Amino acid sequence: MTNHQLPIWGADAGRWLKLDCRHYRGDRPCAAGVQGVCPSSCQDYTSIGYRIVIIKLAALGDVIRTAALLPGLKERWPTSQITWVTRPNGVRMLANHPLIDRLLPFDAETLCHLQHERFDLCLSLDKEPGPTALAMRIDARERCGIGLSSLGTPFPLNPECMDYFALGLDDQKKFFENTRSHQQLLYEAVGLEYAGQRYRLYPGDERREQARVFWSDSGVTDDDVVIGLNTGAGCIFANKNWPAERFVELAEMIEQRTDWRVALFGGPDERAGNARIAAACPAIVDTGCNHDELDFAALLQRCDVLVTGDTMAMHVAIATDVPCVVLFGPTCEQEIDLYGRGEKVQTSLSCAPCYARRCDKSPNCMDDISVERVWLAVERWAGRRSPKVGATKPVVEWAK
Repeated sequence: MTNHQLPIWGADAGRWLKLDCRHYRGDRPCAAGVQGVCPSSCQDYTSIGYRIVIIKLAALGDVIRTAALLPGLKERWPTSQITWVTRPNGVRMLANHPLIDRLLPFDAETLCHLQHERFDLCLSLDKEPGPTALAMRIDARERCGIGLSSLGTPFPLNPECMDYFALGLDDQKKFFENTRSHQQLLYEAVGLEYAGQRYRLYPGDERREQARVFWSDSGVTDDDVVIGLNTGAGCIFANKNWPAERFVELAEMIEQRTDWRVALFGGPDERAGNARIAAACPAIVDTGCNHDELDFAALLQRCDVLVTGDTMAMHVAIATDVPCVVLFGPTCEQEIDLYGRGEKVQTSLSCAPCYARRCDKSPNCMDDISVERVWLAVERWAGRRSPKVGATKPVVEWAK
């Protein structure tokens, strides 16, 4: 990109605004500390470089794992500015990410100014009308991913995206033929090479300290092994949740066989269920069900193992290096990359995966997963996590 320079007439005639400088903000002083209008030979000038906009709203877990693209984009374009458009919960979850320059909520104000901006690359990674329509309205030299036709239907914007797009149209391919993880499919869809790039979250020092105080006040010491039980899994697909009585049985088994601590995790929808589990297991640590996104991540980082379904908490654990024991019923286990940090426990029922919205089978696919199988997986992974990730600093993986 060339420098966008604007002459200033009047008292400051002959001086320039360096609109493509990473430090220029316009509505307040320069981020590098330079006062006044940009000097003609500023030593702090740094080009924003290649401008990329990512449009990814969807479910929060999908937003988190899409962040695996960020190191790949920075490897391909080291000098670049990355803007990410998402829903408010995604803005909160991805806050502090060192590879994102601008996090914008999907709202009217954002739509107004994005349509006036110009980008080098637009990555559109949802199939819904709103985000795909935005991708078609943004001024970008190149678009990858999924767009919206004039008939109101989604379509792949580039040839490389065809496989990613087609999986949503063919159950046989999605459920039984595909062996690629979601991250690999994303990389291929936008024309990048996947080499196991990770996705990360960055709760920040203040939230980490608040989490440390919570665990200390709950009687959990630095030496304790903590097994987290995440009981929620959303309500879009049938039977993603393991039955509550199985979590109770697992918690009792852990308490009887070990000196490990057990902690409950969940969101607002799990409040009543978690209260019943906590009442049945008085020694359990209930972390609460009303945390914001990064507070949840900071608390979960303390776990040595998390038992969870295929849900947002699983992606938080993966993004914070917490080993997972993941229970798979109706969804595709092959699309989940645990990066060698955990174990998948799958149903043996032949009807899975199915992505069904309703199911009347009894026993269903999650009923089929026994407590003993989950316990054995937890036992294999407990104690392997060292040092505690909650005490480490963030890693910017693209910087080789």
